[in-house]
Amino acid sequence: MKSKKATTALLTVAVCGALIGGAALAGCASGATDGDTKAPDTGAAASASATPEVKVGANGVSHIADWGEVYPLQTASFLNGANNIEERDGDNRSHSHALLAEEMEAFIPDATYAVRCMACHSSWYKEITEAHGTTAEVLNSPMASYADEFTDMEFWDCRTCHEDDPANTLKSTNVVFNQISTSYDFPEKDKVCGQCHSSDTQKMLTQLDIDDIYKNGVSADGLFQTWLEFEPLVDWEIGGNNVVRIDEETGIKMYGEGSVVDLENFQGSNHQNLGMTCASCHMPQTTAEDGTVYTSHDASGSPIENPVALEYCLTCHENQGIDSPEAMKEFVLGKEDELAQGQLQMREDLEALKAAIVEAKAAGNVDEKTIEEASMAWSKGRWYLRYTYGHEGENVGKKAAHNFDQMMDLMQRGHKLVTEATATLA
Repeated sequence: MKSKKATTALLTVAVCGALIGGAALAGCASGATDGDTKAPDTGAAASASATPEVKVGANGVSHIADWGEVYPLQTASFLNGANNIEERDGDNRSHSHALLAEEMEAFIPDATYAVRCMACHSSWYKEITEAHGTTAEVLNSPMASYADEFTDMEFWDCRTCHEDDPANTLKSTNVVFNQISTSYDFPEKDKVCGQCHSSDTQKMLTQLDIDDIYKNGVSADGLFQTWLEFEPLVDWEIGGNNVVRIDEETGIKMYGEGSVVDLENFQGSNHQNLGMTCASCHMPQTTAEDGTVYTSHDASGSPIENPVALEYCLTCHENQGIDSPEAMKEFVLGKEDELAQGQLQMREDLEALKAAIVEAKAAGNVDEKTIEEASMAWSKGRWYLRYTYGHEGENVGKKAAHNFDQMMDLMQRGHKLVTEATATLA
């Protein structure tokens, strides 16, 4: 494989909105109307007839550097965020596109990375699966094994969300996600981000005979039911399955590990019901110095650190008496803190229940059925917590804006479920 400079690696990071960092909003004003809400433009503004031609590189693929010549504002806005990696600390930094770009030099040649990993880490996943299919053998094979066939492999580029036409096409290109998520009709503007920010479909397809992960819906309870139904399909000889894992200390089951359920959590939220998408806050419409309006592609940044995004928030939240970007930020931080308190309490509840299960098993004074029911309560409570996090990490509360009311309800129900189960073991 050809060696690439760091700047080239940065150029090739995805333009899909990463749902990370501080969330932008938390609960829209009930008085908002369609006229109060700006419709986000998630693609370039050019019309089909005015779309400039983009160079076609080797293997018939257009590269990000070529797209940058045609869409300089979108590309520059991404690079601005990717280059500000010193501002990305803790969880935010570890999940930013910027850090992934830093690792590009070692990423593809490293044989430890399988093709299925590249579904969310390289647009070249599309070329490999189109050429070789999506069998378990292909998806589990090392990415490096295709380096000679695709000699100019890059990191993410515009094709991840726009195929070969950023001006006029918005489409999920993750073939496996598209294949096993057919029963739920996600809006395409959510799906382009959700093709990676959703339940871990790659491992499910490669390790289980699964054809539809949303047959019970996208809610926390619906997905938990799906995990239970998929459990009998698990081959325990295969490591790393993401449907169910076993806690070695207690034997308690952990469901949905590896899932990043931002897409599912956003469905039915106040913001979605107002016509908003991931891009509304994470990739807001921005005005350049010359007056050109374009879609910002600094998707790794936090909306509450983006003055343009905060102004967009005010188009609805002014009805709640929030009159400035600074006040808007404080409002969001308050909602994040409220959710964080619920999540931290849930952590404590789960730790207490786990300790009670260990103690009950050691003492032998609690019947097996009660312990099994308590263990299932722990499993469900843990899944509720993961569902509200979006992904496992220390950034408690940070995704409150995705669906605040639902998240708070899950924490309240989870608290009741887990504490009642603990009481049965006393």
